[in-house]
Amino acid sequence: MATKVFISWSGELSRKLGEALRNWLPATLQYVKPYFSPDDIEKGAKWNSEIAKELETSNVGVICLTQDNTERPWILFESGALSKSLDKARVCTLLFNLDAADVKGPLTSFQATKFVREDFKRLVSTINNTAGDAKLETSVLDGVFDMWWPRLEGQVAEILKTDDKGTKRERRPERDILEEILELTRMNAERAHRPSRITPRAIVRLIENLTDVILCSAHEHGDMGLSMMERIDNPIKDLCMEAGVPEMYDQFHMRMLKMMPPSRGMRERTGEHESGADAGEPRHSG
Repeated sequence: MATKVFISWSGELSRKLGEALRNWLPATLQYVKPYFSPDDIEKGAKWNSEIAKELETSNVGVICLTQDNTERPWILFESGALSKSLDKARVCTLLFNLDAADVKGPLTSFQATKFVREDFKRLVSTINNTAGDAKLETSVLDGVFDMWWPRLEGQVAEILKTDDKGTKRERRPERDILEEILELTRMNAERAHRPSRITPRAIVRLIENLTDVILCSAHEHGDMGLSMMERIDNPIKDLCMEAGVPEMYDQFHMRMLKMMPPSRGMRERTGEHESGADAGEPRHSG
């Protein structure tokens, strides 16, 4: 049986590196079947049932990280989905021109692998260890790796050289990050309108992944996390109500309130609602 490796990427540089890895893996370990979407799946509408199935059935997940994508919500969303299906020891961040200290938030919980010979060889060994009867003996793996490593090393060096224009990368505008998160939320809300396919477990995964995204954004961007929480609160509520699990929304809502500092937003609205409910009085607009 093939060992399935899901390669996650976000951004043009990460896509090129992931594609090089996709081509290299089955040449080196012939039992490996990599999954790599060549389309820009950061656009939520393209994240379809095929990709969801691959996430759930993969044996190993490799997340290609570069200087410009460590904070991208899609990377956080997809890595969260991988971690729900796999033991975290089988989900690895592959760092290109990055150090482990450059990785923040939820991604730090995964095994970090720098793209250097010995570190990358350990990642290949991790993949080999999931192969069951097809697993290569250590001596055979060493010989295969020694033969194929220079090819991948050269390809990656050329990709990084071509991409490096000698200028500092600009930080993504907060608005772009927020719009990407909202697109992911809308995507899941649309998929949830198909009752025969949505399950409480899927909603739990969605909520857990979004919570990770919000926490990371709050850490990196301050008040932006609160803004995101307020804007996705109603879509999450609608999704949970549609699926018949309102208690999941209540848990998500209360967790967000505990994590975020007091503000004029949700906390005050929640307080007004609770005081009105305790007094048995209806709320009036204006």
